Amino acid sequence: MELHVALTPDSLLYWFGWAVSLLIITFPIWLGRNLSIQGRRAFERGWAFVLLLAFAGMTSLYVSRGEFTWGGSLPIHMCGFSRLLIIGYFLVGKKWMGELVTFTGIAGGLQSLLTPEFTHGINPIYAFDYYVNHASIIAVGLYIIYVHQQPLEKGAWLRNFGRIQLMAVIALGVNLITGGNYMYLMEPPIVDNPLVIRSESFPYMHVVFFELFAALNFLLIEVVLRRIRVRNSIGVRVV
Repeated sequence: MELHVALTPDSLLYWFGWAVSLLIITFPIWLGRNLSIQGRRAFERGWAFVLLLAFAGMTSLYVSRGEFTWGGSLPIHMCGFSRLLIIGYFLVGKKWMGELVTFTGIAGGLQSLLTPEFTHGINPIYAFDYYVNHASIIAVGLYIIYVHQQPLEKGAWLRNFGRIQLMAVIALGVNLITGGNYMYLMEPPIVDNPLVIRSESFPYMHVVFFELFAALNFLLIEVVLRRIRVRNSIGVRVV
């Protein structure tokens, strides 16, 4: 049964999702800047466990409803990888995880909010999980800069563009084994998005442009985020 559904701006749910997402993006930054170090760490662990439990709960729901498929229900899309990176970053504290999710989260999350595509159909639970997950992966990069006071390093965009090639190789391998379409490497998404370039003569043209647009997005993200200047608790600017 085909469950993929694309949401368009003429839907009330589209704008409600944006409202919820903006709240989820801004609230952690405000809260993190007003908590003690101990309280902030507890909040971050809680954030990670909420995302982990949400993934486990949604997977259980897919299984119980007979909607789980190896080719469509694993966290192998860009945003699924980003969720795992958030969980790893907050629980393990590896800097590279935070840096990578800053790029994958903002680039993938924004596209997912602009052109939402639900892979298991739409209902209130699925929609809520979709927006909480995608807003979280956008929020964490800004959280790292504003709350952890860790600006992006120069050239980070290129290093992390290289890292997503490994993610693509993993997704391709899973696609070949399961017949899936993770990271949309086998077929373009069904959404109406000007960044999705299709070609009848070359079925993987969209992947070529995905790579190009990803590189440009990563570069733009670095340019914009490196302009952010934050001050630490004693008022000294963090460069």
